[in-house]
Amino acid sequence: MGKIFPPFKVDIAGTLCVPSALQDARKEYKDGQISLQALRAVEDAEIRNLMERLRSEGIKVVTDGGFRSYDFLEGWEGVRCKSDADSSSDDRLEVTGRIGLLHHPVLEDFAFLAQNAAEDVLPKQHMPSPGKLLMRILRETEAECLKSVYPDLNVLLDDLAVAYRTLLEGLYEAGCRYVQFEGIKSMLTDEAARLNNRVLRERPEGLFVAFHAATDMLIRLHGADAYFLNYDCGICDRSRLLWFVHEREAVFGFVLSYYPDEEELDELQAKIEEVLNYIPVKHLTLCLPDADNLLNPSAEDEAKQWKTVELGKDMADRIFSV
Repeated sequence: MGKIFPPFKVDIAGTLCVPSALQDARKEYKDGQISLQALRAVEDAEIRNLMERLRSEGIKVVTDGGFRSYDFLEGWEGVRCKSDADSSSDDRLEVTGRIGLLHHPVLEDFAFLAQNAAEDVLPKQHMPSPGKLLMRILRETEAECLKSVYPDLNVLLDDLAVAYRTLLEGLYEAGCRYVQFEGIKSMLTDEAARLNNRVLRERPEGLFVAFHAATDMLIRLHGADAYFLNYDCGICDRSRLLWFVHEREAVFGFVLSYYPDEEELDELQAKIEEVLNYIPVKHLTLCLPDADNLLNPSAEDEAKQWKTVELGKDMADRIFSV
């Protein structure tokens, strides 16, 4: 795809509602009623259903919806994710050695997407950003445990940067051309910002990278191709801050950050038009809401999600048909 504007005007900002069948399968697996293989089969089936539903709704980007149940850190050598049973404190991570990349399961995730995606849609791989992973390691690992392996924080940053570069190279070789990094909602440290920028700088040429994060993080990024911001978080009342997107000629994702009603489309359109005073319309993409905060989404939540897909397409027709 290269460094061009994406060939779509409605995107997916993050995870989608986990279907009830998959929620049930996860509980059955946790209770020892089904095998991991059986859980994976349910995940595969629900991801196929999701991809087909998105395509039938006219969405040109498909993801796995965040339906995979493993911890992203499971693919990193030197990090152990403690279970509730063996954790003696609130910390859930243990650094057992220098952090490196094993054959990360996200590579299989993308291979599954690519194999099952129709030719007229673009598969996107969604994952935590380098800075988010760093902040989690620092927050959830006991200080003495971490210092015993990494007395110098810069060495940890180097190892994470190399591991991410290797992972992105593997994804690119597998045919991936669009990756979304999920940032953090809390304040970003200087080290995490520096790590994000290094990984962006060292990624494969031609890999399109979007960032979904808090504004305080986004303004410290250098080299991302797209920035996702929530329309109801106040940023659109401070459009003067969006110069950095325009200056970098990046795509600006306008996220429907909750499930709006049809009556709110006029308000949404007004906010978008305000943003367009600062960002060319060709740089704008509407994005569906992130369901990450819905631990056990109901059938009503899922219905609202797909209604939002329809509203997003209606809004795209309003904005981009002019």
